[in-house]
Parts: sequence; structure tokens; C-alpha cells
Amino acid sequence: MTRTGSLRLAALLSAFALPAAADHLDPRLAGPLQSMFQAAMQQCQAGNGGACNAAQAIQRREMQLSQAERACQQGNGQACQAYQEGAQQVFGAYQQQQRAGMLGGGYAQGGGQGYSTQQMTQDHQARMRQQQNQFQQHQDRMRQQQNQFDQQNQRFLEQLRR
Repeated sequence: MTRTGSLRLAALLSAFALPAAADHLDPRLAGPLQSMFQAAMQQCQAGNGGACNAAQAIQRREMQLSQAERACQQGNGQACQAYQEGAQQVFGAYQQQQRAGMLGGGYAQGGGQGYSTQQMTQDHQARMRQQQNQFQQHQDRMRQQQNQFDQQNQRFLEQLRR
């Protein structure tokens, strides 16, 4: 990719910057994504075509994780697993880039905390408990409604027999 092409792609990517979509993600995940995106954008603007591709990949990953997180919150177990696996991959890549000194400012220097696997597991379990409680409450309401319908039906049948 030529330097001019890289600069055009960088300008285009800047127009579709990560922060708007990352607002929906857990901040512990959005922070590392934002840092990696910014680092890739800096390299892209410097003419590194591979970094431009990396910035696009980070944007795609963020959209996938955002969709998976929303689906997980709505009770989709596969989405929860995809979100958890994707988050672990992001944290692994983020830590690798941190160790390599590839990340400049932002999240890495801002004192933000990473999202540990233990914390992810605890958060996942809390969401699952919440979903199970909501499901149980729904089941209880449906059972109660069914009992009311049965009682109404019984009264109706008794009236017909008279």
C-alpha cells in the first residue's frame, strides 16, 4: 500500500472511529480496544498499511463483541460464550502489545484496570444468575396465570352444569 493510500485509509477509518460503538461495551473491554485502535491508527497514518488493516480488524472485532454482549444480555448462551472468548482474545492481544511497548497513551497509561479472566467469570455468573431469576419469575407468573385460567374455566363449567 502506498503512503498516500495509507493516509486515505487512515482518514476514512478516523471517520468511523471506535468510540461511538465501543460506548456499548463494558469499559474494561472498550478501553483496551480503544488503545489498540489508536495505536494502529497512528501507525496507519505513518504509512503502515498493515496497521490500517489492523485498525479495520479492531473495528470489526468491536462490532462483533458489542453484538455478542447484547445477545448475551438477552439470554443467548452461545453469544455469552462468544463474548467471553472474544474478550479473552482482546485482553491477550492487548497485554502482548503492552509488553512489546506498542501502545502509547490512553488506556495503558491512564491507570485503567484490565478485565481479568476471574472478573469475567464472576460477571458472567452474575449475569447468568440474573437471567435465571428473570426466567423463574416469568415461569411463576405464567403458572399463576394458568391457575387463574383453570379456576375461571372451572367456574364456567359449573355454571353450564346448572
